[in-house]
Amino acid sequence: MSLDVRCVPWYTIAMSGKLTSFVSSLQRSQRLSAEVVHIEDIPAREPTYAVPDPPLPPGLTRALAAQGVERLYSHQVAALTLVRAGRDVVTATPTASGKTLVYSLPVLERILTDPSATALFLFPLKALEQDQMAAINQLTLHAGLAPVADIYDGDTPDGLRRKLRQKPPPVIISNPDMVHAAICAFPSAWDNFLSRLKYIVIDEVHAYRGVFGSHVSSVLRRLLRLAAARGARPSFVLSSATIATPGEHAEALTGRPFAPDQIVDFCGAPAAGRSFVLVNPSGAASTTASYLLAGAVKQGLSTICFTKSRIHTELIHTWVTRAHPELRDMVAGYRAGFLPEERRRIEADLSAGRLAGVISTSALEMGIDIGGLDVCILVGYPGSQINTWQRGGRVGRAGRDSAVVLVGGPDALDQWVLSYPAEFFARPVEAAVLDAANPQIVAKHLICAAAEEPLAMDDEFLPPVAHPEAVRLAMENGQLLLDAAGTRYFTSRKRPQRLVDLRGAGESLAIVDQKGTVVGSFDGVRVFKEGHPGAVYLHRGRTYLVKELDLEHRKVRVAPLRADYYTHARSDKETEILEETGRRPVANFLVRKGRLKVTETVTGYERRRLSGGDLMGVYPLDLPPLTFETVGMWMDIEDMHRQALEKAGRHFMGSIHALEHVAIAMFPLFALCDRGDIGGISIPLHPQTGKAGVFIYDGVAGGVGLAERGFGLIEELLEKVEELLASCDCEEGCPACVFSPKCGSGNKPLDKLGALMLTRLLLGKIEVGAVETCVAPPPKVIAPAPARSLDRPLVYGVFDLETQKLANQVGGWGNIHLMRVSVAVLYDSARDEFISYTEKEVPALLKRLSELELVIGFNHMRFDYQVLSAYTAVDLRGLPNLDLMLDVQQSLGHRLSLDALAGATLGAAKTADGLKAVEWWNQGRIQELTAYCQADVELTRDLFLHGQREGHLLYQHRDGQALRVPVDWSWRSLRERLA
Repeated sequence: MSLDVRCVPWYTIAMSGKLTSFVSSLQRSQRLSAEVVHIEDIPAREPTYAVPDPPLPPGLTRALAAQGVERLYSHQVAALTLVRAGRDVVTATPTASGKTLVYSLPVLERILTDPSATALFLFPLKALEQDQMAAINQLTLHAGLAPVADIYDGDTPDGLRRKLRQKPPPVIISNPDMVHAAICAFPSAWDNFLSRLKYIVIDEVHAYRGVFGSHVSSVLRRLLRLAAARGARPSFVLSSATIATPGEHAEALTGRPFAPDQIVDFCGAPAAGRSFVLVNPSGAASTTASYLLAGAVKQGLSTICFTKSRIHTELIHTWVTRAHPELRDMVAGYRAGFLPEERRRIEADLSAGRLAGVISTSALEMGIDIGGLDVCILVGYPGSQINTWQRGGRVGRAGRDSAVVLVGGPDALDQWVLSYPAEFFARPVEAAVLDAANPQIVAKHLICAAAEEPLAMDDEFLPPVAHPEAVRLAMENGQLLLDAAGTRYFTSRKRPQRLVDLRGAGESLAIVDQKGTVVGSFDGVRVFKEGHPGAVYLHRGRTYLVKELDLEHRKVRVAPLRADYYTHARSDKETEILEETGRRPVANFLVRKGRLKVTETVTGYERRRLSGGDLMGVYPLDLPPLTFETVGMWMDIEDMHRQALEKAGRHFMGSIHALEHVAIAMFPLFALCDRGDIGGISIPLHPQTGKAGVFIYDGVAGGVGLAERGFGLIEELLEKVEELLASCDCEEGCPACVFSPKCGSGNKPLDKLGALMLTRLLLGKIEVGAVETCVAPPPKVIAPAPARSLDRPLVYGVFDLETQKLANQVGGWGNIHLMRVSVAVLYDSARDEFISYTEKEVPALLKRLSELELVIGFNHMRFDYQVLSAYTAVDLRGLPNLDLMLDVQQSLGHRLSLDALAGATLGAAKTADGLKAVEWWNQGRIQELTAYCQADVELTRDLFLHGQREGHLLYQHRDGQALRVPVDWSWRSLRERLA
């Protein structure tokens, strides 16, 4: 974020005539007036100020005054107070709220009082580094100091690098990639700097998510480790755009705890007014955006147009300059894949006002200083609230009113935004997600850490004992080695940092033309879908045809081509469940999570016409498969769901396929990600589960926490799926609901109404009829380890549970696993007490059951364990079990109820039944429900003790005679039986 410190009036500066005219013209336009679905006028925000106590040093006060800053905002002072106290802090406030002063003021104040102190400023982009160095050195110049900051990154000349290592300035500005490859990798060269390190400043913290964030979390732990070895314990000063749970994200990133009072998530900065326009175009979003961009630039409004992809950046640039040749020198495209010198030139031209319009991917989303802009055009919903407001925040700075125009695309998420503007504007921002324990990523950094300095088993910052799977992966190829004493890890590889790409996209491939000139690059994943032979590649308005994908030499060879079409890859996917790590019941289905192995093969590609997107043909490809392990969640689709859909005449595969598409489309509402960050597979019969399933998984190796978040929010996600499917006006499905632009099977088959019905079935909003299913016979019992004495009493437990639903509410007795626990009670002989468990406490119940030497119940093998199977992948029937009902049935040849046995044997009776228990649950009468469940446990326990003592139970024959049922439940007999 650039240093925006001028003191501007808080009141709304009147919208300029040009801007007012532009917004009004959208409503009057013959072409667009019917397509403008909503205009939200966002009022100005007044500032709130605070005074530092004690005041800032006179030099800093003079520096601020020289730049027009007379007072500090309340959030700036709150952060300054925390940093002064030596505490870590994370500030999460909107764009253009003066976050630069949040971290520069306390650092400069410390340097004024302690010239030996050093600080490391980290930014995710090199362009941000240049902005920040200029801003900080300008501030120190006004304070009467010599420049204190310098940049150390990949563009720094070798001679200057040596100088910075030998005599580092107080502030080093860099990026995580350089810390990983050039600072941590050469720790002895940085002794002087690391030993005096007081602050680690990280700007744009929300950018550190997914694979990149997971890598950076390990890099920071390595950095802290090296600093601690040299006697330094730096504080973190983190700055972020507004995100949900910023403290949790800061903890995951740094490994440090962040208490609530260390989170500054209020904003004292002012903001000018803004008009936010939602447009639902009748044609393509990119075509409408081109029209808007040209119109805004012609009206003299500086405009930025954000797209979702490289191809749309190129297409809009091409269309605008072809239709309006007079704008050719006033408009430019900007995206990843451009050469560095191309990007720097565009940044400079935009900042200087030589360009009036720019079309960009997310590459210009963050706070690079690109001058004052008036209009932001979003081509499609950016995928998250935070990206929307971050991109919209690029316009209207320094008190200038502005306009943001969101041109919706045809896909599901865009249409949801356009259909529910009130909820969109009221919706909170999402959470940034990373997985600091990702074993594939941690394994790479354990190797790097061991190369930097020997790694102890219980290292404070990156302990191998906390990452057994990562250690296993790192040791498989001899890359991580234990010393002879078995206490420290070393690595056999020199400079392993060179083999680790923090961006996680794989080694890039150069795109070269027929002359051998490099015209761009692809990362190692994207190349299979966009750099295959026959693919069309667009670069700065020029079109190329991919002639060869040379994986061996890491090159994509292209030739110039004038084409009226673009290409889209088709693929097949398979998934293998490697390990199930959790499950839980939700409404009328089970959701599970675990490690998956995903294999995707690009089988061919489509040619589609540039104008209208009509399919021109499908062409086969022969490419190697892409296989990776990741983390996913999946929904079990039961036979009763299939039967209900087929009975209603719906296409089953089309229904689960459509549900998968919409779930992925709506996923970004709950986590800070793009739909491309997650993948999905719908399978009518999975060989491992024996059921149909809808899988959603993290789209990168090892996973980054997205599917984990979806596992916890699956019910909310399905509610949004239902909302979208029910509100879409189409009859059979369209791009606004079930079609996906990324579908590898060409969006076939899809059944929109079937997906809506299935969603409602899963959520329990449609009742399904009972489905008769045979009850499985009791399994073979697995015995515990032999006891020392056959007659010694076993540590046993007696348990029972009640459910939230009846069988007819979940489709019959074949779906007991969907009935859900309302309450469970365990009598624990070791404690001689009754312990009750709620549904949230089922994991504790399962843990205790696994520890007992004997589990006793009444019909628990066939019923209770079926209910509990929704909460664990462990087959509980393999525990040392004694089911009193089954024992009596085996002796008599027929079943007896608990009530019948207790009445004849103990002269006691049940206090209620399952129907009453569900009624109590629905009424919230948990105390009565628990008492009833405990009473049943007492009856079962007392029957067991009677049978053990007397060798029999009693029951009343149909002629009224009390008869004995012989049982042998002595400890010796039970041990022999279980053995």
